[in-house]
Amino acid sequence: MHPGVYMMKDAVGEVIYVGKAARLKNRVVSYFRGSGDVQSLHDIKTEHLVANIDDFDVTIVDSEFEALLLENSLIKEYQPKYNVRLRDDKGYPYIRVDIANSYPMFKIVSFASDDNSLYLGPYGGRRDTRRAVSEVCKALKLPTCSKNIARSIGRERPCLNYDMGNCRGYCQTADLERDYKATILVAIDVFQGKTRSLIKQLTKEMQDESDALKFEAAAVLRDRIKAIRGIEQKQFFVEEPVEEIDAMQREKVLKTHVWLETALGLDKTPQRIEAYDISNTGDSDIVGSMTVFVKGKPLKRDYRRFKIKAKKGQDDYGSMAEVVTRRIKRYLAEDEKFSTLPDLMLIDGGAVHASVVKKTIEELGVSLPVFGMVKDEKHRTKELCTPDGEGVGLAANPAVFALIGTIQEETHRFAVEYHRNLRSKSMLEGSGTKPKDA
Repeated sequence: MHPGVYMMKDAVGEVIYVGKAARLKNRVVSYFRGSGDVQSLHDIKTEHLVANIDDFDVTIVDSEFEALLLENSLIKEYQPKYNVRLRDDKGYPYIRVDIANSYPMFKIVSFASDDNSLYLGPYGGRRDTRRAVSEVCKALKLPTCSKNIARSIGRERPCLNYDMGNCRGYCQTADLERDYKATILVAIDVFQGKTRSLIKQLTKEMQDESDALKFEAAAVLRDRIKAIRGIEQKQFFVEEPVEEIDAMQREKVLKTHVWLETALGLDKTPQRIEAYDISNTGDSDIVGSMTVFVKGKPLKRDYRRFKIKAKKGQDDYGSMAEVVTRRIKRYLAEDEKFSTLPDLMLIDGGAVHASVVKKTIEELGVSLPVFGMVKDEKHRTKELCTPDGEGVGLAANPAVFALIGTIQEETHRFAVEYHRNLRSKSMLEGSGTKPKDA
């Protein structure tokens, strides 16, 4: 029996529920056999969910902790409509990091607020989230007590956690403030699934300290790497290749893409679709996102994000032109990470956005079909449009409507997530700690 995460999908391929289980096979089977593993299995909400299940995706992982983080990632990515309903509308907890504080702490909260804090999640349940916070803090020797560290420095004796080797005793001396903030950033990266790049970075720093004969600092980094490896999970937030789907689902996907070929007047049926969006709330930390869908499925290993460099101030058109220019130039330079051009390029915005992108790529000697993704006044996907402003309605084909809506929301989410991370880490940098770029 293995732990894992399962995704339930409806007839158009939309993810409608994400769950995790210590015994994956038992949990999935129980939805249809009435096992007691699933609470309130026969209530009306769950029966309605089961009636709408058309397909399953499952991922086997190495531990329940890994399942928790993967479940969080997928809930955040797909926002399945039944996840909240099946938990009696109580919602899912977040981990709040008060990054403006000189000694940021992790706190489990019910909602993400616009208060300049960093919010990680949502996670599947409070008990599991508390265990995850405890495990990460213990591994990295971060405090889990309720002390106000800044006010406690040098005034109190260290607590039992320090005596047991579970905390570095940050309340004992102000000399550890920079180390504390660096460790908080490490913990954030762990919760965001960035352990591989994190270990690589810390290993280099450890070697640099050792080469400089700073053996005590190197030993701290060594212990940190060891701790991360102890909680490292092999598959959470994994960027998986497109998975094989059954014949029925494959036929649905093919019909959807053939419809796009006909309606948009393309030269061939689009297999690879790239989508782009810009996110900003001011003149700084403006970012762009590129998502990739192949045969109707997100190919996350090909996702890319861009921090806008050339443009100053809020200029969505100029920012979009920069993103696409950098993407195409990387292709022309035979960069392996940008080696495949899309069959269709979708731009968040209207005709002007699409026109700017079309002109930009043509000036670089590349010809690709470009369409804008247009939202209505309620910010819902409405239609596609050509660079010349000709609209292509989607409402008549629910599968196409669902696909374009998913692509648009995923691209927007990816851009906003990167933008928020940069803003949050910029605040930490301003407090004296230089963060690693997201």
